[in-house]
Amino acid sequence: MSRKRYFVTIDMAMMRLSTTKTPDNSIQYEIYATDEEADKIKALLEQIRSEDFREEQVFQHPFQEKKADQEKEATQNELQELYQIIYDLGTIETKEVVKDLK
Repeated sequence: MSRKRYFVTIDMAMMRLSTTKTPDNSIQYEIYATDEEADKIKALLEQIRSEDFREEQVFQHPFQEKKADQEKEATQNELQELYQIIYDLGTIETKEVVKDLK
């Protein structure tokens, strides 16, 4: 399987996987991934984005802190998984940046 170059943006306002580096101010991690790996990253980004903030969580059950903590922990675990994938597939420069985040 051949690998293609991608740029992963992990900014809650703009989470994405792109084949081109954008000139905006967001932090982008350069990786080389197969199509399957790219699909996994896209799914993980979508999952994290969908869990980021849902108003119904706050307004329907405002005092369920245990449930909120569980959801935060799940999101944190998914972010850790994403950073591990970025590290594993990243360039030397990407690995250096991600290593400092751990």
